[in-house]
Amino acid sequence: MVSESEDAWYARLREEYRPEHVRLLLIGESAPSDHGVSSRRNFFYADHLGYDNLYRGVVEAMYDLRALRTKSHEKRPWLRRLQADGVFLIDLVPFPVNAMRSRKERMEVLRANVPGCVERAASLQPVGVIMCSRDVYSFLADPLRAANVPLLHDVPLSFPLGNTRAQFVQGFREARSRLRGSAG
Repeated sequence: MVSESEDAWYARLREEYRPEHVRLLLIGESAPSDHGVSSRRNFFYADHLGYDNLYRGVVEAMYDLRALRTKSHEKRPWLRRLQADGVFLIDLVPFPVNAMRSRKERMEVLRANVPGCVERAASLQPVGVIMCSRDVYSFLADPLRAANVPLLHDVPLSFPLGNTRAQFVQGFREARSRLRGSAG
Protein backbone atom coordinates (compact mmCIF):
# COMPACT_ATOMS: atom_id res chain seq x y z
CA MET A 1 0.00 0.00 0.00
CA VAL A 2 2.94 2.37 0.58
CA SER A 3 3.81 2.35 -3.12
CA GLU A 4 0.48 3.84 -4.13
CA SER A 5 0.78 7.28 -5.65
CA GLU A 6 -1.39 10.33 -5.79
CA ASP A 7 -4.33 10.18 -8.18
CA ALA A 8 -3.49 11.94 -11.45
CA TRP A 9 -6.51 14.29 -11.21
CA TYR A 10 -5.35 15.63 -7.83
CA ALA A 11 -1.69 15.80 -8.84
CA ARG A 12 -2.73 18.03 -11.78
CA LEU A 13 -4.78 20.31 -9.48
CA ARG A 14 -1.97 20.51 -6.93
CA GLU A 15 0.64 21.33 -9.59
CA GLU A 16 -1.56 24.10 -11.03
CA TYR A 17 -1.20 26.01 -7.75
CA ARG A 18 2.41 25.18 -6.93
CA PRO A 19 4.43 28.34 -6.26
CA GLU A 20 7.71 28.90 -8.04
CA HIS A 21 9.37 28.99 -4.61
CA VAL A 22 7.63 27.44 -1.58
CA ARG A 23 7.90 29.77 1.40
CA LEU A 24 5.28 28.14 3.59
CA LEU A 25 4.71 24.42 3.18
CA LEU A 26 1.55 22.97 4.67
CA ILE A 27 1.35 19.24 5.26
CA GLY A 28 -2.03 17.53 5.46
CA GLU A 29 -2.85 13.94 6.29
CA SER A 30 -3.65 12.46 2.90
CA ALA A 31 -4.75 13.28 -0.59
CA PRO A 32 -8.54 13.41 -0.87
CA SER A 33 -10.79 10.82 -2.38
CA ASP A 34 -13.08 12.19 -5.04
CA HIS A 35 -15.68 9.46 -4.36
CA GLY A 36 -16.43 9.70 -8.08
CA VAL A 37 -17.14 13.45 -7.81
CA SER A 38 -14.04 15.64 -7.92
CA SER A 39 -15.79 18.65 -6.34
CA ARG A 40 -15.85 17.30 -2.79
CA ARG A 41 -13.57 18.71 -0.09
CA ASN A 42 -10.55 19.14 -2.30
CA PHE A 43 -8.20 21.96 -1.27
CA PHE A 44 -7.08 22.67 -4.84
CA TYR A 45 -10.44 22.16 -6.56
CA ALA A 46 -11.21 25.77 -7.54
CA ASP A 47 -14.70 25.48 -9.01
CA HIS A 48 -16.57 24.68 -5.80
CA LEU A 49 -15.96 25.32 -2.12
CA GLY A 50 -17.85 22.31 -0.83
CA TYR A 51 -17.09 21.51 2.79
CA ASP A 52 -13.32 21.85 2.61
CA ASN A 53 -12.40 22.50 6.23
CA LEU A 54 -8.65 22.71 5.62
CA TYR A 55 -9.05 25.31 2.87
CA ARG A 56 -11.43 27.33 5.07
CA GLY A 57 -9.04 27.24 8.01
CA VAL A 58 -5.99 28.20 5.96
CA VAL A 59 -7.71 31.08 4.16
CA GLU A 60 -9.08 32.41 7.43
CA ALA A 61 -5.66 32.16 9.09
CA MET A 62 -3.81 33.75 6.18
CA TYR A 63 -6.26 36.45 5.08
CA ASP A 64 -8.84 36.77 7.86
CA LEU A 65 -11.55 35.62 5.45
CA ARG A 66 -14.34 34.10 7.56
CA ALA A 67 -17.77 32.54 7.09
CA LEU A 68 -17.20 31.34 3.54
CA ARG A 69 -20.40 30.48 1.74
CA THR A 70 -20.39 27.31 -0.35
CA LYS A 71 -22.55 28.69 -3.15
CA SER A 72 -20.95 32.13 -3.59
CA HIS A 73 -17.30 31.71 -2.65
CA GLU A 74 -14.88 31.74 -5.57
CA LYS A 75 -11.80 29.74 -4.62
CA ARG A 76 -9.59 30.41 -7.65
CA PRO A 77 -8.52 33.98 -6.66
CA TRP A 78 -7.64 32.80 -3.15
CA LEU A 79 -5.75 29.76 -4.42
CA ARG A 80 -3.81 32.08 -6.74
CA ARG A 81 -3.09 34.40 -3.81
CA LEU A 82 -1.81 31.48 -1.73
CA GLN A 83 0.37 30.52 -4.69
CA ALA A 84 1.66 34.10 -5.08
CA ASP A 85 2.43 34.17 -1.35
CA GLY A 86 4.46 30.96 -1.70
CA VAL A 87 2.01 28.71 0.20
CA PHE A 88 1.77 25.10 -0.92
CA LEU A 89 0.11 21.96 0.44
CA ILE A 90 1.38 18.40 0.27
CA ASP A 91 0.17 15.36 2.15
CA LEU A 92 1.85 12.84 4.41
CA VAL A 93 0.17 10.08 2.40
CA PRO A 94 -0.25 10.68 -1.35
CA PHE A 95 -3.45 8.61 -1.53
CA PRO A 96 -6.73 8.76 0.46
CA VAL A 97 -6.77 7.11 3.90
CA ASN A 98 -10.05 8.41 5.30
CA ALA A 99 -12.04 5.35 4.21
CA MET A 100 -9.73 2.82 5.86
CA ARG A 101 -11.47 0.23 8.00
CA SER A 102 -9.70 0.95 11.26
CA ARG A 103 -7.70 3.69 12.96
CA LYS A 104 -4.90 1.16 13.49
CA GLU A 105 -4.66 0.49 9.74
CA ARG A 106 -4.73 4.23 9.04
CA MET A 107 -1.93 4.90 11.54
CA GLU A 108 0.20 2.13 10.03
CA VAL A 109 -0.17 3.69 6.59
CA LEU A 110 0.70 7.15 7.94
CA ARG A 111 3.82 5.75 9.63
CA ALA A 112 4.89 3.87 6.49
CA ASN A 113 4.68 7.04 4.38
CA VAL A 114 6.84 9.23 6.62
CA PRO A 115 10.12 8.75 4.67
CA GLY A 116 8.50 9.67 1.35
CA CYS A 117 6.83 12.74 2.81
CA VAL A 118 10.06 13.93 4.44
CA GLU A 119 11.80 13.54 1.08
CA ARG A 120 9.06 15.50 -0.74
CA ALA A 121 9.07 18.25 1.90
CA ALA A 122 12.85 18.61 1.89
CA SER A 123 12.97 18.72 -1.92
CA LEU A 124 10.65 21.77 -1.91
CA GLN A 125 13.13 23.67 0.32
CA PRO A 126 10.44 25.62 2.20
CA VAL A 127 11.29 28.55 4.45
CA GLY A 128 8.91 27.03 7.01
CA VAL A 129 6.45 24.18 7.53
CA ILE A 130 3.09 23.94 9.29
CA MET A 131 1.53 20.53 9.83
CA CYS A 132 -2.25 20.64 9.67
CA SER A 133 -3.31 17.96 12.16
CA ARG A 134 -2.25 16.26 15.36
CA ASP A 135 -1.61 12.91 13.69
CA VAL A 136 0.55 14.46 10.97
CA TYR A 137 2.56 16.31 13.62
CA SER A 138 3.03 13.21 15.75
CA PHE A 139 4.47 11.26 12.81
CA LEU A 140 6.47 13.99 11.05
CA ALA A 141 7.82 16.50 13.58
CA ASP A 142 10.93 14.57 14.61
CA PRO A 143 11.79 13.17 11.15
CA LEU A 144 11.42 16.63 9.56
CA ARG A 145 13.64 18.18 12.23
CA ALA A 146 16.20 15.42 11.66
CA ALA A 147 16.17 16.29 7.95
CA ASN A 148 16.69 20.01 8.81
CA VAL A 149 13.29 20.98 7.41
CA PRO A 150 12.27 24.16 9.28
CA LEU A 151 9.18 23.58 11.44
CA LEU A 152 7.27 26.65 12.59
CA HIS A 153 5.49 25.13 15.58
CA ASP A 154 6.46 23.01 18.56
CA VAL A 155 2.99 21.69 19.38
CA PRO A 156 0.44 19.99 17.12
CA LEU A 157 -2.47 21.89 15.60
CA SER A 158 -5.98 20.47 15.64
CA PHE A 159 -7.46 19.89 12.19
CA PRO A 160 -9.77 22.87 11.43
CA LEU A 161 -13.19 21.28 11.76
CA GLY A 162 -16.01 23.68 12.63
CA ASN A 163 -15.55 23.17 16.38
CA THR A 164 -11.72 23.43 16.26
CA ARG A 165 -11.27 25.99 13.48
CA ALA A 166 -10.62 28.90 15.86
CA GLN A 167 -7.88 26.91 17.62
CA PHE A 168 -6.35 25.96 14.26
CA VAL A 169 -6.43 29.57 13.03
CA GLN A 170 -4.79 30.86 16.21
CA GLY A 171 -2.10 28.14 16.18
CA PHE A 172 -1.50 28.63 12.46
CA ARG A 173 -1.07 32.38 12.88
CA GLU A 174 1.35 31.88 15.79
CA ALA A 175 3.38 29.41 13.73
CA ARG A 176 3.33 31.65 10.66
CA SER A 177 4.62 34.57 12.71
CA ARG A 178 7.88 32.59 13.06
CA LEU A 179 8.34 32.49 9.29
CA ARG A 180 11.43 34.49 8.29
CA GLY A 181 10.44 37.63 6.46
CA SER A 182 6.77 37.21 7.40
CA ALA A 183 4.59 40.29 7.65
CA GLY A 184 2.92 38.58 10.58
